[in-house]
Amino acid sequence: MGKKVYIRKKKGIKEQLSRVFLLIALIIIAGIFQVVQPRFLMINNVMNLLAASSIIGVLALGNMILMSAGEMSFSIGAQCTVIGAIFGRFLASETSNNLFLAFVLSVTASAAIGLFLAFCTVKIGVPTFVCTLAVATVIDGCTQLLNDGTTLYSKFWPSGFNLMQMKAGNLVPMAVIVFICLAVITHIVYEKTRFGRHMYAIGSNPTAANNSGISVTGMRIFAFVISSVFFGFAGMLAASYNNSVSLTMGSELMLPAIAATMLSATFLQIGKYNVPGTVLAAVLMIVIQNGVISAGYPIYVKDIVQGALLTVAVAAIAIIKEDGLPSVKLDS
Repeated sequence: MGKKVYIRKKKGIKEQLSRVFLLIALIIIAGIFQVVQPRFLMINNVMNLLAASSIIGVLALGNMILMSAGEMSFSIGAQCTVIGAIFGRFLASETSNNLFLAFVLSVTASAAIGLFLAFCTVKIGVPTFVCTLAVATVIDGCTQLLNDGTTLYSKFWPSGFNLMQMKAGNLVPMAVIVFICLAVITHIVYEKTRFGRHMYAIGSNPTAANNSGISVTGMRIFAFVISSVFFGFAGMLAASYNNSVSLTMGSELMLPAIAATMLSATFLQIGKYNVPGTVLAAVLMIVIQNGVISAGYPIYVKDIVQGALLTVAVAAIAIIKEDGLPSVKLDS
C-alpha cells in the first residue's frame, strides 16, 4: 500500500513539474542570456522582446485555433505576408489614407482565404497538406505582385500606419497591448464558452463530437476562417511594427509560430493547446532568437535551441500523457 502511494506521489511531482516546464525553461534561458549579456533584461530590451513576440503570438493564436479543431495549415506564413502586403499596398497611394478601410479590406481578404481553404479541404475533401501548400505557393506569387518583387514601403503611408511602434505610457508597445487583448478574448472564448468546448471536442474526437450533435464540418469551417483572420492580424501587426512588408516576413515567422502552438500543450494543461501556453511559448521563441543574436552566437544556434526545446517538451508529453498531443488532420 505504501509503495503504491509513493509511486503515485512520485508521478504527481513529475507531472506537476512538466506542467510548468515551459516557464522554467523561459526563466533559465533568459537567465543564461542575462549572464552572457548583462543588458539583456533591461526594461527597454524586454519591451522590444515582448513587441516582437506579439507578432509571433498572434500568428500562433490563429494556428492554435486551427490545430485545436484537428486541422493544420502550411500557408500561415504566406497568409500573414500577403495580408500585410494588401494592407500596405492599399495605403501606398497618396490618395488612399483611410486606415479603417484598409483594415476592413485586409480582414475581408483574410476571411476569404480561410473560406477557400475550408471549401477545398472540408467540403471537397482535398488533402489539407496538399491544399495549404498549393495555396501558400499561389499566395506567395500574389505577394510578389503586390510588392513588385521587393520589400514594400511607401512615403505616402499615413502617420497611423506605424501605430504598433508607438508606446502606451511611453513604455508598453501598442503591439503588446493588441496581442494581450486578442489573447484574453481567445482564452475566454475557449475556456468559458460552448464554442470553445466544441472546438476542443472536434479536435480530440470528431466522431464522438458528431454523435453528440456538434456540427464537425461547420466548426472546422469556422476554424479555418477565424484562424485566417488572426493570420491577417499578424500580417498587419508586422507591417505596422516593421514599417515595411518584406517578401519573407511571414515565412520567417511560420515555424516559430507552429512551435509555439505545439509547446502550448506542455503548459498547465498537458496535451491540450491553450492560450497561456501559446503566449508563454511565443515569448520564449523570441527570447531565444534575440538572446542568440545579443550574445554574438551564430544564428543557427537559435534553430538548434528551439528544436531541442520542442523535442524535449513533446517527449515529456508522450511520457506523461498516454494519448499525447491532440491529432491534426493532414489528409482528407
